[in-house]
Amino acid sequence: MSNFCPEWVFAACSAKTAHDFLYTNNGITIIAKKFSNELSTKYNEIKFEEISDVAEKMLQFLSEINASEDAINFLNDYIYSRVCYQVNGSERKIKSMFSSAFDGEKEKSYSSEKSTKIFRANIFSLKNEVIPKPNPGWSITDVEDIDWLGELFGKEVDLSDL
Repeated sequence: MSNFCPEWVFAACSAKTAHDFLYTNNGITIIAKKFSNELSTKYNEIKFEEISDVAEKMLQFLSEINASEDAINFLNDYIYSRVCYQVNGSERKIKSMFSSAFDGEKEKSYSSEKSTKIFRANIFSLKNEVIPKPNPGWSITDVEDIDWLGELFGKEVDLSDL
């Protein structure tokens, strides 16, 4: 039985990789490996190159639109949007009585192209104030039932992964 990572989890981790690259002194590869290692314990293997590729494309797009100092805010707003809302705009319920938004999927629903396309559309929606932004100081750990993903976002990179 297949157990692929949900697209929204992959996208949020890719955006956090880009965010942490801008916010810390760590390289994209080491940050992507942190997410790859953890996600691969819960789902079918996710190569760090998949995460770093999307993170680099996100950063490239932010550069193209001259986001400059707003890049970190755009990435944080995007993470909020993907964690708290589905692509169709409805509110995401992390856990329900019989399932979880973290449940693995039967088919791989994420790809570099798909995640980049959703990111670009989301950023334009954020710029045009079409979708909600988080309250100032929002953190993924503020989301109810975020569990292990919130812990992963707060985890330091492991330099032994170099």
